[in-house]
Amino acid sequence: METERQKLGIIGLGAFGRFMAKHLSPWFDLKGYDPAMPSPEIMAGDGAEKVELASLAETASCDIVVFSVPVEALAGAAGTAAKYMRPGILAMDVTSVKVRPVAILSRLLPKNVDLFCTHPLFGPQSGRSGIASLRIALCPVRVDRERYHRVFDFLTDRLRLLAIKTTPEDHDREMAKVQAMTHFMSRVLKEIGLEPSPMATRAYEKLQEFSVIALSDSWDLFLTIQNGNPYALETRRRLIEEMEKLERRLECNS
Repeated sequence: METERQKLGIIGLGAFGRFMAKHLSPWFDLKGYDPAMPSPEIMAGDGAEKVELASLAETASCDIVVFSVPVEALAGAAGTAAKYMRPGILAMDVTSVKVRPVAILSRLLPKNVDLFCTHPLFGPQSGRSGIASLRIALCPVRVDRERYHRVFDFLTDRLRLLAIKTTPEDHDREMAKVQAMTHFMSRVLKEIGLEPSPMATRAYEKLQEFSVIALSDSWDLFLTIQNGNPYALETRRRLIEEMEKLERRLECNS
């Protein structure tokens, strides 16, 4: 992301798209498109009032275009936006997995469009008090060294993020543990329902706090984290197998 006042288009104005817009508005002239366009009141309430709501054609022809849609909607969005993209623009995404989105965007976007995929390791809830020092994973796909460093410098110097360069495969392997397993466990704990207790230990209180992670996930995001990551199923199965093994050990000692 160059630091001049360039035009930046956001395709997808859900919770994260609006959250992203709030933090990018000091640096870019923003245009945004969503099939279900949010009202100006919603945009203002999220601090994204500086986004100019625009057509897909206007948004996709900006200097930088960021796809902020669920993985399941990415192919449709990219395929439609591709015809409006000018040679030399920078296309990005912010999905929570990387192997599948990189394959989709590499296939559908014009070859004369630069491609730089990312995963902000935070969201509107974890970043509600500010995003400085939070982490973002970077997967440069089709971008030269100079542009890579401009993006890196913007994210680290202007937004004060901690940027981690990785490959799509290494990212998804790591996220299968860091994200897929933790969000799976959080949702299980939420379903169990951990009620406050006058005899709660600190460990129990930590479990209650942990279960709240699931409350900040939309079902679409949860599906992306679990089904969009090619390594998540193996991690979940390992978790369940270890729980079953522990249960059998308890039964043998009862």
